[in-house]
Amino acid sequence: METKILCPDCQTEIKFEKIEVGDILECDECGTEVEIISVEPLKYTLLVEEK
Repeated sequence: METKILCPDCQTEIKFEKIEVGDILECDECGTEVEIISVEPLKYTLLVEEK
């Protein structure tokens, strides 16, 4: 089953089949990365690169 979330930066759909807590997904459109913090219910957070 395909699921999708919206990129917190550009609002493009990020599609995925199966995920686990800790997985990192990257938006194909803008390169923003999100980390899955909960599967049920689905929650994710924006990854911010430290400089």
